[in-house]
Amino acid sequence: MSRILRSIAISALALAAATPLHAQITSDDDLDNIVVSASRIIQKRYETGQSITVVEKEELDRRQNQVLSDVLQTLPGVSVARNGGPGGTTSVFIRGGDSSQTLVLVDGVRINDPSSPSGAFDFSSILTGNVGSVELLRGPNSVIWGSQAIGGVINITTIEPKEHFRANVRGEYGYRDTGQLVANVSGMSGIVSGGVGASWFRSDGISAWDERSGATETDGFENLTLNGKLQVQFSDAIMLDLRGFYTDGETEFDNPPADTLPVTDNRQFVGYVGVNVFLFDGRLNNRIAYTRTDVRRITTDPTPGSFNPARARGTIDRFEYQGTAEIADPLTLVFGVEHEQSEASTFFPSFNTEPDVSDVHMTSYYGQAIVRPLRGLTVTGGVRVDDQQVFGSKTSLGGNIAYTPNGGGTVFRATYAEGFRAPALSEQLAAFGNPNLRPETARSYDAGVEHSLIEGKLRAQATWFRRNTEDLIVFSSATFSLENIAAARAEGVELGLWIQPARNFTVQAQYSLVDTENRSRELDFFGRSNFGNRLARRAKDSASVLVDWTSPWGPALGATFLMQGDTFDDVANTIRLDGHVRVDLRASWSLSDTLEVYGRVENLFDEAYQTAFNYGVPGRAGYAGIRLKM
Repeated sequence: MSRILRSIAISALALAAATPLHAQITSDDDLDNIVVSASRIIQKRYETGQSITVVEKEELDRRQNQVLSDVLQTLPGVSVARNGGPGGTTSVFIRGGDSSQTLVLVDGVRINDPSSPSGAFDFSSILTGNVGSVELLRGPNSVIWGSQAIGGVINITTIEPKEHFRANVRGEYGYRDTGQLVANVSGMSGIVSGGVGASWFRSDGISAWDERSGATETDGFENLTLNGKLQVQFSDAIMLDLRGFYTDGETEFDNPPADTLPVTDNRQFVGYVGVNVFLFDGRLNNRIAYTRTDVRRITTDPTPGSFNPARARGTIDRFEYQGTAEIADPLTLVFGVEHEQSEASTFFPSFNTEPDVSDVHMTSYYGQAIVRPLRGLTVTGGVRVDDQQVFGSKTSLGGNIAYTPNGGGTVFRATYAEGFRAPALSEQLAAFGNPNLRPETARSYDAGVEHSLIEGKLRAQATWFRRNTEDLIVFSSATFSLENIAAARAEGVELGLWIQPARNFTVQAQYSLVDTENRSRELDFFGRSNFGNRLARRAKDSASVLVDWTSPWGPALGATFLMQGDTFDDVANTIRLDGHVRVDLRASWSLSDTLEVYGRVENLFDEAYQTAFNYGVPGRAGYAGIRLKM
């Protein structure tokens, strides 16, 4: 399947490249996209050597995806595994890194769960309705972001307030009694700007245990999401910045191979209170902030004797100072200090008589220089030191270079980056933890080129990467405890193409080869060596093609082709999950400047596949909705 998929993907890229271009068309070149995940300051994308993809609100609306993970799986270097239908536990792997090595931010605040076994983030609760944009940074970036930024960083930004009053409301209904309502309002008046948003989603869902195996009991999902932003510009020098994001999701799930009845209520809150102080005519920007992440999960099960019931809570309180100094036109310094207090509480009534509580604090210092010695050349380098009360001190280095000879039309990039993941509280300090664990560490190299042709109507890019990860935390059959005994390697290429062959007609295509290898020499619990095996749930080959056309008289049509090669569901590579090709169709019609109707068919050919062993996916599904913008 992987060889066939590779041939299909490369053929699709070649076909797209061969499509004739209309000479009179103009298009916005996304090389001018503004990013913050590279250096934690606003930059144009061609000013950083790191690989970053940005998906804006307009693109999210056009795709019509309900959950953000469906958008992420079409991006370069990303694999997604979900336990069943909407609401099922969803893991995102970037360039072959583990899901616990993906740092997730919402409006700049960490949302990774400190009470989960490895600190991984579950993407099931993040819907697209309140998202204004999403940045995907591929590769380590611990100099700026610290722990967990090994595979990459996903920065989710809710809708930003604009200069004028804006409001949008949409609702949709479809497959298996699935409904969604979304509303966002934002505006600006005098020194105050702000916005609020809300979304509600519910679905009867499918059986999490694959219905092809005989499952009949459906597992529903309901989610409420709220978000808000408020900025007060007291003067040219002082601005108050408040942000909040809250989700409350209730998910029914199964324990394959059986239909079971457990339900998890997952509540997540992130808050941000910050003050920006601009000095020396804006050449020194000081940001002082307090952030809080609060995650609560309660699992119940009416089945007598079930091991599912559990309660967990994780909190992160974080104090930050960041300075940005424009020393001169060719030199920008970014520096800061952070103090983080994490706490986790877990309780399993079947095993414990009282909650298992642990906490840890860490203080971090970082500095980065962005140098522009020549026109079009940007060189970035930095260092970070993290001091944790248990494992001690960890130093991370990183640097990258970007060169454009023509104002962003062509960009050459190269990066060396280090990343680390501090042991999760459950790994380090809980009842069965090991306080002697060290952080997982990674060293990564990548190089690439991006080129724009025909006045921005064709863009092509290619990136090679290699990452070596050491001191991975796994269970040791020799000591019957968690140890730093595993290692892994990931190497591959990412190819991308964007073309506009005619007015209002675009084609996007990407192919990713992510070759992962288990480099651990420790025998597993069954005495097997897994050295040389592929890492679980990471597709070696994946590709996507998106085609969109807007007619001159109003209707718009689009399609997404998603292709993923075979994966293995276990470390020993004994459980193979077949690759698949999924096709989604979409259409919309703007009846006026403010009113739009839309609809889509997902999984058009009713493809049956699994991204997690024994867990099914929805079959062919149709949805229709209406959108109002003011």
